Amino acid sequence: MLPPPPLVLAVVTALAPASDLEAKVKAIFEDSCTACHDDGADEVSLAGPPSRLTSVKSKATGKAMVVAGDPDASYLYAKIVGAKGISGESMPPGDSLAAAQKKTIKDWIAGMKPASAPAPAGTPTPAAPVPSGSSGGAGGNKKAADLEVKVRKLFDDKCSACHESGGSEVVLVGDLGHLSRDKSKDANKRFVVPGDPDSSYLVNKLTGKNIKGDIMPMGDDPLKPAEMELVRSWIAALGESPEAGGGAAVETLPPAEGPETGGGEAGGGADGGEGDKAAPERGKPPFHGTFQINLPTTTTLGRRTFEFRIDHRFGQVGAERGAFGLDAGANISYGFAYGILNGWDVLIRRTNSRKGYELGTKYIPIRQEDGKKLSFGGYASVEYLRDFPSNTANPWAGNFQLLLSRLWFDRWSTQLTVGYHLRTNHSANVQVDLPDDDVNGPVKVRDKRGTLGIGIASTVWLGQKKRWGIDLEYHLPIPADVFFYRGGNADRNGSNIGSWAIGGSVNTGKHFFQIFITNTREIHTNLYAPGGQSKNPFTDRGNFFFGFNLSRKWSL
Repeated sequence: MLPPPPLVLAVVTALAPASDLEAKVKAIFEDSCTACHDDGADEVSLAGPPSRLTSVKSKATGKAMVVAGDPDASYLYAKIVGAKGISGESMPPGDSLAAAQKKTIKDWIAGMKPASAPAPAGTPTPAAPVPSGSSGGAGGNKKAADLEVKVRKLFDDKCSACHESGGSEVVLVGDLGHLSRDKSKDANKRFVVPGDPDSSYLVNKLTGKNIKGDIMPMGDDPLKPAEMELVRSWIAALGESPEAGGGAAVETLPPAEGPETGGGEAGGGADGGEGDKAAPERGKPPFHGTFQINLPTTTTLGRRTFEFRIDHRFGQVGAERGAFGLDAGANISYGFAYGILNGWDVLIRRTNSRKGYELGTKYIPIRQEDGKKLSFGGYASVEYLRDFPSNTANPWAGNFQLLLSRLWFDRWSTQLTVGYHLRTNHSANVQVDLPDDDVNGPVKVRDKRGTLGIGIASTVWLGQKKRWGIDLEYHLPIPADVFFYRGGNADRNGSNIGSWAIGGSVNTGKHFFQIFITNTREIHTNLYAPGGQSKNPFTDRGNFFFGFNLSRKWSL
C-alpha cells in the first residue's frame, strides 16, 4: 500500500488531536530515529513517549529538546530541519525526513500547552512554575517537584557518599530528572519509570527485589518504611498530570526491557532468590567490618563481593627516636577476600611478620541481619610462616574459632569468640629445664602445643547515621595459669594478659577505616593468639603500638 500524498497527510495532521499527533511522532521516531537513539545508547533517547522530551536537554548544547508550544525554540526541531546553530549534522544523518513528517513534528510541538500558559478565566490560579533543574523530570507537576526536594535530602543523607557527581556509580545528588532516562549498567533496567514504582530499578535496589549487586544503601541501615514510601510516592507522582495548567496526563514510560535477575545477590536479600519473588527486608549486620581489629566478626561480605584489605601496625610507642612508633618500623598485612555466598567468605593475606601467609574461610549460617535473634558461625584458617628456621619454629599452624554476636538497640554490637590455635609458639630458641631428662639445667626444645583462647569484641555506634564507632577487643588464654609468654614453661612469671586493642572506626558504605592503639603488633590469627607476641602492657610501661585497618569492597 502506497503512503498518502504529502498534501493529504498535512491536512489530516492539521485536524488531528494532540494525542493522535504524538502517536504519529512516535511512529516517525521508531521508523527513522530509534536505531541510534534508543535507551542505553550514548545519544539522546527517542524511545518511549515523545512528551517526555520536554524534560530532556541536548547533551551537546544543553538546550531543551522540546519547548512546549514553541517549535523554533525546540532543539529537536532544529536538528530535524538543519537550522543554523546546531551541533553536528542534521537528523537523521544522510536522509532527511519528508516535509510532511517535519510538519507533523512541528505541529505536535506547537500544539503542546506550555507550562506557563495562562489558565482560562474562572479557573484556579496555577502554582508558580518549578525552577529549572529541580523538577527531576516533573515538568509543571508541583506535587512531584515538592516530593523531589524531600527525596534529594534523603539521598544526600543516605547515598551521596558513594553516588556523587564524577563517580562510577549512578549520580543521586542534584537534579534527579536523569533517573527516568538512565539504566542500570548491571541489570539494563531504567532507574525510574514515572508513575510505576514497582517497575523502577531504583526501588528494587532499595528493597532487594530482583537486583544485581548490593541492596542500597550499602553498609547502612535499610530505608525506613516512611522513607521508602517517600521514594515510591515521588515516582508515582511523576506519572500524574501537572497540577498547574491542567492538560493531558503525562504518559508514563514503559518498563525497560532487560534480563531478569535473581534476587538477593551480594547481600541483597534471600540467598538464591528466584524470579520476581521479593527478598525479605535485610537488617543491619552486627559489625560494619569483616574483622573487628584482629578478631574476625560475624559480618560477611555477601555473595559475589570482593574486598581488599590493608592492616598496618607501627613500631613501639616510646622507642628512642621512634616518633610514637612512626619511625620504628611496621608490620603490614595485605589481604583479599571474596564472598562466595551470603554468609560464606574466603580470604588470603600476607604479612611481613615471619613472612607469613594465611588462607582462611568464614561461614556464618545464622545471621541477625536475616531476621535471626543473633549471629553464629565460625572461622578457620591455615598459616605458613616462611621465615628462616633459625628465626621461626612451627612454620605450619592452624586456627579454629567459633563466633557468637548480637546487635543491641541498633547501637551496640558485642561478640564472643572461642578459638583453638595450633602450634602457637614460634620462638626458635625455647629452652626448658626438664625434670626427668637427666640433664642439669635447661635444654633446647620445640614447643608444639596449641593454645585455647577466648575473645571479646564490642562496638558502640555513634551519630544519626551510625557510621562512626568506638571499637574494643580483648583476646586472652583459658585457663590463664597455663599460658606462659614466649616459650613453654621457660618463664613462669611472664605475661599472660593476652592481646587487646581500643580505637575508633568509620564506615562510608564501601570503605571501612579504623585507627587504634594495641599491645600487639601482630595481625594474622596464629600470631596475635595467646602464645604469640603479646606482652603485659602494664609492666614497665609495656608495649604500645598505633595501628590502622582499611578495607574497600566491590560487587562483581
